[in-house]
Amino acid sequence: MYKNNNQKKLLLATLLLSFLGMGTITAQTKDETKYREESVEMRKTVWAWEKPQFKISSIPAEYSNASKIVLAHHTELTADSKSKFAFYGLGFGPKKEQTLTEVVREMVKLNDKNAVTDFSELSFTRFEKTSGFYSSNKATTYVGVRVIKPNGSIKEINADDIVLTKDGTTEKKAKVAIPDLQPGDILDYFIATEQFLTNDMSNKPYRILLFDDAPILSLSFHAQLGKKYAIEYRSYNGAPELAVSKNDDKDIIVNVEKTNIPPFETSLWVAPGMQLPFIRLNISLGYRGLGSKYMDTKKPGEVAKNTDADEFLDDKASNLSVSYYNSYWMKAGKAEYDDIESDAKKKTKQTGGSFKELSDDEKAAQLYYTLRFTKLLNFNIDALAGKIDIGNSRFNGLAFPLFCTMKAAGLDPAILVTNSRTGIRMKEVMDASDLTTAAYITGSNKILSIQSVFDLPFAVPDDIEGATNTKSFTFDHPAAIMGMKKMMGLTNIDAGPTVPVSTADKNIHIEQMKIALTPDKNNLLVHRSTTLRGLYKLDAQSKLVLYEDLYESERKAMGDEKSLLEDLEDGKRSKKYVEEVKNAFAEARKKQKDAFISEAKGWFDQEITDLKEYKTDKLGIRHTAPDFVYSSSFNLNGLVKKAGNNFIVEVGKLQGQPLVVKQEQRKRNIDVFMPFARSIEYNIELDIPDGYTAEGITALNKKVENAAGYFTVEASTTDKLVTIKVRKSYLHNFEQGANWGKLLEFMDASTEWLNSKLLLKKK
Repeated sequence: MYKNNNQKKLLLATLLLSFLGMGTITAQTKDETKYREESVEMRKTVWAWEKPQFKISSIPAEYSNASKIVLAHHTELTADSKSKFAFYGLGFGPKKEQTLTEVVREMVKLNDKNAVTDFSELSFTRFEKTSGFYSSNKATTYVGVRVIKPNGSIKEINADDIVLTKDGTTEKKAKVAIPDLQPGDILDYFIATEQFLTNDMSNKPYRILLFDDAPILSLSFHAQLGKKYAIEYRSYNGAPELAVSKNDDKDIIVNVEKTNIPPFETSLWVAPGMQLPFIRLNISLGYRGLGSKYMDTKKPGEVAKNTDADEFLDDKASNLSVSYYNSYWMKAGKAEYDDIESDAKKKTKQTGGSFKELSDDEKAAQLYYTLRFTKLLNFNIDALAGKIDIGNSRFNGLAFPLFCTMKAAGLDPAILVTNSRTGIRMKEVMDASDLTTAAYITGSNKILSIQSVFDLPFAVPDDIEGATNTKSFTFDHPAAIMGMKKMMGLTNIDAGPTVPVSTADKNIHIEQMKIALTPDKNNLLVHRSTTLRGLYKLDAQSKLVLYEDLYESERKAMGDEKSLLEDLEDGKRSKKYVEEVKNAFAEARKKQKDAFISEAKGWFDQEITDLKEYKTDKLGIRHTAPDFVYSSSFNLNGLVKKAGNNFIVEVGKLQGQPLVVKQEQRKRNIDVFMPFARSIEYNIELDIPDGYTAEGITALNKKVENAAGYFTVEASTTDKLVTIKVRKSYLHNFEQGANWGKLLEFMDASTEWLNSKLLLKKK
């Protein structure tokens, strides 16, 4: 709902995580006049709040230099429900309607131009509506904005004078500009959302976040939930406990208050679920009728604190168990996985091998590639646009399909369940969705996960690297087991294996660059070859690899003789699509040039011109050939300066744009959760023009090395060539906060080397 305010963690997450899961938007806007009348009433109500924290404008001296200060932040949440009978076409049944209203008001002091820019515009979805066979849900949003000047005068923005950024039949999005903001102003604003839901018995996850990148002088939350509701809650990472009570009407009353909250580091290598304070609630309509035990619903009015995480582990097990029963044990479901096994055997034979003679790991890899090729890369004319853009498709790991595929082939797979390394701790989960899954082979404990079409078998996803608190799910024939859950096929929840962590040499970015001055000596001519390995690959593969190339590479690896276009030309029904597909592939190939330019420009942070000879040399989509390699030639502008008869080359900028740690990020006392251990190498060869010599070589050398990582530069020269080898490595994916200074040592060295220059002196 929010943008252009530095990703306002507190308000953004509160609103976006409130009452999720509203489904597909199908729209019906309120009458404009009625909406405006309601908006006026909402503003009158909120501005009339008698809350002393919204009357304070002074700030403590310790925060006088802060870019912005949240003076007050308050949330009001109310929920009620009523029941009546409704006719659904199949007969009469109970229809439960819920009204959920959330008002979030914040007053923030803007101390500098950056803060003014952050808050110059609010964006929100004014109205959305979802519907299903047994539900009809809608939500309407109202906004109020006031600017309080240093002299105390108040100017209210006409929040109804909005600009629609999307005015479709299914959704309306809008933005409110806030003109004439100046440093020293106080912005007082709210966003109120009223939702109507029907027959929704699901948990509504809610977060009360007690952190921001700005200091907060006062934060408060108040909720009043009707007696038919139930809640479970937990406080995380030092957050205060909720004050929970009931009034005379048996409504559940929830309060939390905290003052003088210092700013938190939220933008650089933070694990929010493990490091930042927040309170989490699951809110739902209580139910204790038929089937409630297996629906795992709470009793109306029930308040549960710190529910045992095993309950949510059981939920995950039950969901997988039902899937196993419906999608594997039942004959129709199992046939799909038998087909993958059959295809794997066929394609192994096509390449001169025997599936039967493969080892278990080799069988697992072949099944993995077959599933990827036949299910994810399979061509579908109706989904042509999506296939062209398949590099941006993401999957949830596909643990269950991989498990079933391996099981159908007679292997001994299991499903590994754990928490994300930067998410909620295993013992503190509050929903089955907190848990991450992957398939693995029990004999070797090798991981199988597909989060993109570029993933490889046995490659561990970065979000579970190093997991030690894992569980292992296995399934068996349901007829031999008694009980509702076990009837669905669940047999064991055991301790799972420890997940390995990749080392820095396994995740590497290598640049081979041959460089010369352009004939006019104004810029650099670069011949570049880039090799990406391990967890470094995905972003570049997604941008640079074409679906056509990906499909054809896998088609050849599978031993299929005909290309995709040849196959279409030979089909009676598919002939008519050949030209459409050819045109789509040709258009994608044209756009690939722009992708190469964008990638190079983003990496070097310089203007790129005259790109040519660009290609993907190795796709990196097989564990037997895992490196992604691409190359190109181009002019790199802006790095050559003329100095009389001499030239200065800014060679430091050839290392790309290293991470620069901002001043406000340099003081840190929390642990460092980096994405993965990694290394970067630059091997640069710079031709010395005829009639010139290179000076300043010794000054280029640098070495900073410690237990967290290193940055080194080795430079040498001959009469014709300058050779520069740059190495940078983050040795671990995690560092204790005490080692932050060690990280800064070599990161700062890399940043300083950015200014390194080489003099090409006229003889």
